[in-house]
Amino acid sequence: MQELETREKILKAADDRFAQVGYDAATTREIAELSGVNKALIHYHFKSKEALLASILDRYYERLNEVIQEAALVEGNMLEKMKSISDAYIDFLSENRNFAKTVQREASGGTYIDRVRAHMVPIFELGMELVQSEYPTAREGDLSGPHLLTTFYGMIVTYFTYSDVIEFLIGKDPLSREELEMRKRHLHRMLELIDRALREQQEVVVKGEKAKERG
Repeated sequence: MQELETREKILKAADDRFAQVGYDAATTREIAELSGVNKALIHYHFKSKEALLASILDRYYERLNEVIQEAALVEGNMLEKMKSISDAYIDFLSENRNFAKTVQREASGGTYIDRVRAHMVPIFELGMELVQSEYPTAREGDLSGPHLLTTFYGMIVTYFTYSDVIEFLIGKDPLSREELEMRKRHLHRMLELIDRALREQQEVVVKGEKAKERG
């Protein structure tokens, strides 16, 4: 029990420090001071600073994957499922403010960019499966699945990674409860517009195919 508590203290301190100054600038000495443990215990539990960052990333992505999987099971049509996933992603990032900052640094060429890529694969594949199963025409073109997913990823994650800049631009805290609810509603509207566009695109394709059959 004591070892588990010590491990959690170290993870929390490292998570905060990596988010504040970045992985390269953070030191195990600082992490030890923040967690209130002996520096040697960090090496006992995690062997190295690299392994400490890996543990933090793994835990975050495991929880995120569970959250998105659960959100995708909501009852309703595909639009409702996508809204559920969007809301769940925002809630996750709101509850884990350090996550977006740390991942942004790693995804920009950090030590564990490959680990971030690997963790994103199942999430991306789930999104592709949902989109392309419901919207066959999203397999290619201007509204292709990969572009739709990366667009919404950016619309959600960038809102958190650039929250300080956004606050300066709009003059209010973008991460307040009120603004986060507004963000969810905005993304719902975006999803509705895309859903409509994809269904209209599908109708055009079907009509074209029927015309060919008659011709």
